[in-house]
Amino acid sequence: MEQAAADKPVDAVAAPPIQRVRMLGYASGNFGKNVLASTMDFFLLFILTERWGVSPAVAGLVVMIGLVWDGLCDPLLGRLLDRSADRLVLYRRLLFVGAPVVGLFFAIFFVDPGWRGSAILVWAIAIVLLFRTAYSVCDVAHNALMMRMTRAPGAATTLSGLRYMFSCLGALAVAHFARAFVDPADDGGYGLFVVTGFAALAYVATLWLSAAAAPRPVAVPRVSAPRASLAWILGNRPLLLLLALGFAQALTLPFFARSFAYIGKGVMHDAGWTGRALTTLALSQLVALPAWMAIARRTGHRQVLGLALAMIAAGLALFATVPAAIAGIALFGIGNAGLQMMIWVLLSAAIDDGERRTGVRFEGLPVALLLLILKLGGGLSGALLGQGLAWVGWVVATPLAVESGANLLTMAWSVPLIGALACLVMVTRPAPKATPAV
Repeated sequence: MEQAAADKPVDAVAAPPIQRVRMLGYASGNFGKNVLASTMDFFLLFILTERWGVSPAVAGLVVMIGLVWDGLCDPLLGRLLDRSADRLVLYRRLLFVGAPVVGLFFAIFFVDPGWRGSAILVWAIAIVLLFRTAYSVCDVAHNALMMRMTRAPGAATTLSGLRYMFSCLGALAVAHFARAFVDPADDGGYGLFVVTGFAALAYVATLWLSAAAAPRPVAVPRVSAPRASLAWILGNRPLLLLLALGFAQALTLPFFARSFAYIGKGVMHDAGWTGRALTTLALSQLVALPAWMAIARRTGHRQVLGLALAMIAAGLALFATVPAAIAGIALFGIGNAGLQMMIWVLLSAAIDDGERRTGVRFEGLPVALLLLILKLGGGLSGALLGQGLAWVGWVVATPLAVESGANLLTMAWSVPLIGALACLVMVTRPAPKATPAV
């Protein structure tokens, strides 16, 4: 936390705009982060069920345990970051030290020890928890660093757009190598080992580049004792609305892309379809980003969010009308690019709003709370998807009946459509009046 009065730390004083090269260097960290995050998001459940023989319901619980644990680590880390006398130095140190640990545990997870039954389940949970703990440290530090680089007008939109551009490039890389995950017979498993190894190296390299690009403090800041963090959070209505929106979309929207591997195998009977679907999703987001950045600079935040959510809903409706339609995936991706970009723009605005109202600035804690909400929602979504797969009758190495395939497709689009419409209701309601500073 910082005080916005005369005694606030020097590195919190309004600084000149961050150079574009530093923004690019910082944003590149999202490439490595999303290579790992997308791999775990799209294929963790599939690896557990299809390669290691874990039942869908239990595999969904493994996904949930990992993400919930990751999320619970975030507020503690955020609170510790806000206590630091020199946050910029701490952010950089955490990224330099933590990135190799994250990459190591990620690569280890995809090395099949050959165990099955309860042994492989214990192994999977242990490695996932170790990976998620290390990932949480770097994730909070990297996202909190963004709040140090968005103080100038318009910087939040630019930096959030650049971050998501690199995230899309990471998702494209994962989509390109999707066959290594969904078709183990293609190369005897060696391709998976190589792909995950290079993914881990990409994560370390881009997180180090991101840390190196961080601005340097101009002087050693003074320590400001943190206080009233709970009141600051509860009084920040834009932040509370963002947390509600974040949870709703994280709980429901991931159903769509997470289902692609199962749709490709069980409905389309084509491992290549999964790669094409993920590529379409990532490319559509990447191509749409410049337009969303331009719109966000000229339009209110709620209007941008409403348009993005409407496009997501339209894409899902098209996918439902024309089963497994690539065009529906593309339209969903265009809308999702706007939504995911705006989430971080809104967080920066909420932090600035809290500082204006109270004279106190928190960074690590709001970032950590948003990450907690996103990961709790994503974890519960994984568990629900596992239960949904059990409900449609998914069994390893057993072809899906026609009716079961139809149920799988319905689940893939209906759950995220409900979530998109619920989020649309949230953002179209009249904005609450600002709570006056105490």
